[in-house]
Amino acid sequence: MRGADPEIVAWVSSHVVPFEADLRKKLRYICGTADEVDDLVQDIYYRFLKMRSVDHIDDPRNYVFQMARNLVIDHLRRKRVVNIEAVQSLDELAIFDGAPSPERVTMARAELKWVLGVIAKLPERCRDVFQMRKVYGLSQAETAQQLGLSENVVEKETMRGMHIISDTVARVSVSGDRDAQRRQTGGPRNPARLGR
Repeated sequence: MRGADPEIVAWVSSHVVPFEADLRKKLRYICGTADEVDDLVQDIYYRFLKMRSVDHIDDPRNYVFQMARNLVIDHLRRKRVVNIEAVQSLDELAIFDGAPSPERVTMARAELKWVLGVIAKLPERCRDVFQMRKVYGLSQAETAQQLGLSENVVEKETMRGMHIISDTVARVSVSGDRDAQRRQTGGPRNPARLGR
């Protein structure tokens, strides 16, 4: 395209082109013909190449699928006769809405619970400092003032907490060796292994 910013062209090549096959697959369910799919994909590229900047795009895949969905909706509005299957298939393009899957949400909750458990087992002063600095986001000075400590002590306790947590994460992971987790937390071992 004449006049397209070379940086935008490079960005599209590395951030949009990799999703084209996936996009075409989804569009085939919605569009009546391969020509319509080609037209929509070309329209998407055209719109990207007209942009002055892509800095506002955090999730290129989600952006591409949302753009395709909007173009399909506009296309369907202009048609006099709308295929009901095409309307129902619009959900195919909404799959990539950027929301985490239920499995990822469950795993993230398990990770959070595990990390909070590790933080809870820190020595008392270290735990208090670490929570104020890293969980509640207080500054070093604010933490020192609230706990009646020097900023130097706050810095050392924060680093101490980071080292303890890092060592724990390195030894035992959320989805890793369950027996190692139980030994770390004092829980019972795997009953299936007791007879060995």
